[in-house]
Amino acid sequence: MSLAPVVTGISPIEGVPGTKVTIRGENLGTRPEDLVGLTICGVDCLMTAEWKTSNKIIARSGAGIGKGDIIVTTVQGNRGTSTVQFKGYQETMGPLKESAVWVDETIFLNMAFGRKRPMSPTSALQDDPLGLSVEGNDRKVLEEDLEEMFPGCSGDLSSTKFSPEWFLLESHLSTSFEDLRAGLNCLRRKVEAQKEGQISFLKANVGSVIEQLDTLLELKCKFESDIQEYGRNSTQVLEKAIIECKEEADKLFEDVLHRKDRADGTRNALNVLHRFRFLLYLPVNIERHIQRGDYDVVINDYARAKSLFGDTQVPLFRRFYNEVEKRIDDLRGVLGEQLTHMPSSLDHQKKIIRNLHHLETPGDPAWQCLTAQHEYILHLLLSVRDSHLNREMADHDLGSGGNKLTSSGGLRNTTPAAKYNKIMMSSVGEWQATAPVRVLWVEEACELLSTNFPDMWKLSQAYFGGELLPPTAQIDHFKHPKCKEMIMELLHVFSGVMRGAIMPHSLDPDGQNFRLYHVWPEASLDQLTPWLPQVLRHVRGCYNTLLTLDLPNDALDVVKDLILDLRVHCLTSLFQQTVEHVRSLHSREKWQLEVDDENGGFTQLPHICENVIVECAQLVRETVLDAGHRETPLLDHPTVRRDIITLIHNVIVAFAQSLEKLSLRDPDEDDGDCNVSENAPGVEAQLLITLSNCAYMRRVILPRLSESLVRASYPAEEVKEAVEQAGRTYTELQDRLFEAYLEERVDPIIGMIERSMYLGQYDWGKVDWPPTDVRTYVKEILINIAHVHAEVVGVWPGLVSGLVGRVVEGVGEEMSRLITCISHWSKYGGLQAHIDLRALATVLQNHMSQSARVSFQEAQDILPKLGIAEQRIQEEVLRSFRSNMHFLLACFLEVEPLSDNTTTHSIV
Repeated sequence: MSLAPVVTGISPIEGVPGTKVTIRGENLGTRPEDLVGLTICGVDCLMTAEWKTSNKIIARSGAGIGKGDIIVTTVQGNRGTSTVQFKGYQETMGPLKESAVWVDETIFLNMAFGRKRPMSPTSALQDDPLGLSVEGNDRKVLEEDLEEMFPGCSGDLSSTKFSPEWFLLESHLSTSFEDLRAGLNCLRRKVEAQKEGQISFLKANVGSVIEQLDTLLELKCKFESDIQEYGRNSTQVLEKAIIECKEEADKLFEDVLHRKDRADGTRNALNVLHRFRFLLYLPVNIERHIQRGDYDVVINDYARAKSLFGDTQVPLFRRFYNEVEKRIDDLRGVLGEQLTHMPSSLDHQKKIIRNLHHLETPGDPAWQCLTAQHEYILHLLLSVRDSHLNREMADHDLGSGGNKLTSSGGLRNTTPAAKYNKIMMSSVGEWQATAPVRVLWVEEACELLSTNFPDMWKLSQAYFGGELLPPTAQIDHFKHPKCKEMIMELLHVFSGVMRGAIMPHSLDPDGQNFRLYHVWPEASLDQLTPWLPQVLRHVRGCYNTLLTLDLPNDALDVVKDLILDLRVHCLTSLFQQTVEHVRSLHSREKWQLEVDDENGGFTQLPHICENVIVECAQLVRETVLDAGHRETPLLDHPTVRRDIITLIHNVIVAFAQSLEKLSLRDPDEDDGDCNVSENAPGVEAQLLITLSNCAYMRRVILPRLSESLVRASYPAEEVKEAVEQAGRTYTELQDRLFEAYLEERVDPIIGMIERSMYLGQYDWGKVDWPPTDVRTYVKEILINIAHVHAEVVGVWPGLVSGLVGRVVEGVGEEMSRLITCISHWSKYGGLQAHIDLRALATVLQNHMSQSARVSFQEAQDILPKLGIAEQRIQEEVLRSFRSNMHFLLACFLEVEPLSDNTTTHSIV
């Protein structure tokens, strides 16, 4: 709205009706169409107004008499004010003015010659009728006071409403009473002198008077003779003659006069057409401006026409004004259609609403626009959802499932972090070609809401702020709940369709719109998980747009809860897919051993697992755990913290399951999934390498993983708990691998003892020659144990004590059992048994546990006692044995003996 117009000057300041005046002021409009009203002394003068600039207007005064304000009305500033006044008066007849009546010319008027404008009565200075001087009369009575004391009167001598009291107060306020009496006597003398002057005039012109009397006498005689000749009704004859003459004249000039009348009529019509061309051309101009889209010009012209001809009773003007109203009704319909046609910019909508208010359109255009925009956004969300849904259903029927990224061979066994990086590094065309259909739908839906919802919210704010209402209208506060309901409905629908596409499990099965949202086909974990961070990024971008609008908290909470659930879903899905990937790592085992003096032997598989888990943790931290603006920190939820324990535990334990599947699988099971390397060693070596990897994982990788997760902002207590639980799983797996390896190695060694001991039907009771060496089965036992020893040392020296100790336990138990089963001993048979047991115990003493010593001691106690000679033979044979087998025995002498309390079942 512009400032109200103010009139600060007018020239001239007084005049008769029709005087051309120049009006000056401020804020008088920016163009001629802005001037919609002009009154001078209360009389409408708009028809004669001519707008020049925003500070100047030229017009002619009306028929107003007296002083009055000059009021200018514009479209922007409405009715203005005036700091000056114009005085209108009736023109006074003077001696030099043509008049149809007699004017007394004896009064000398001292005219102010040289003036080029009509003079007011105050400019005509007559001689004082009292013959008094007014030079010293400085005291004056204000004209306003005189008008108040003598309403309807005047001090003008020539006026019919002359008032002596007004004249005396105006001209002789300071004159003394004696001077007034003298003036009255002077006035009486003037009147007497005027009467005497008439008699003198007759005396001086008596001849002329007699001639005039003679002439009158002749006229009397002529008149009497005419009466005798024509009668007393001579005027009728004269009238008849005049009429006949007129008729003859009319016959002579009838054609000319007819053409003249036609020309006058045409001229009058052209004058009317020219004078009122604004109204007469307005219907055509309105149609032309509507076609061009110049609605502001139409509105200004309509406002001007309504102010000038809205109440006219002239049939022609009324007819054209009705045509204008029809065109305006058509314009209202056009603007109404444009208002509800979407999409449309906010500024365009506001402009249309204001135009409809200026056209005085019934109803509430702003509210209609608000409801239309709500329905448009709602329809847009669902229609775009349906189009993408149909596309995915078509892909699903064709077998592609809309999963072009994960279906490619190169990325099938790729980690979630690598898939996400691949997505982020792809071009727009590749992204569009590989993204699942519902991910494309999420991007488009977020873009739709971010683009259209702010305009709707700003429109509602402008509506309830009174910006889009007419000046006389009041804000309807009862529509506040309805507007809030529309806003909440849009956000709930947006949240619902998002959940239906990405997280159908988060929908309420008992909700009224469950069937509306739960329409997407079921998607696999591999299909959507790599795209979930991208989905979360799009939803967060939409949420940030909503935050700039200053929405109420309950509206923001709808999208805020959606983001929270989406973050939890993304967290769970990324870890679950990482679990699946880690479980399949056994297919990448190449059996290429790396030996570390400190940690023993291991392959690359534990490091691959560590990298996969750390990449997943980093991806989750960057995309999920890091809270955006006004988002709830995810780790503040106790449920999420408990879930993190489970997820971290599961992803670490998944590698244990992979190791178990690699080494403890059923031989009859299909090995197509295991992808066994061509360089794979035997089963025993695989068990031993897997056992070493398991121990390396528990001792080295798990503490390092714990530190990495804590550095990645994961809660330390939850990480510690999850790693400890996973460590127990690896301990159990290590025990099973230990037992499986022992089963593969100990059982064959123990099984061959009895067979080798009785090879050749050897009988301990029939030995009748003195022994010269340790029997072959003892050497075979030591060679088999040395083979296990060498195999373990080549993988992880730290396992030697445990594994060899368990083999020695089994050997001791078997030897004790076999010796116990012998019922008869010969002299040299017992000596041979003593030598065999002594050789085994001496060589394996550094690997014996308490139970092994007990077994060997029990076997020793069963044997018959040796004499001195037998003992000498025993020592001699053992000395020879140690000498001949010193290379074999060397591998058993480097290991420190086990303490009694050391377990051989688990490696600490």
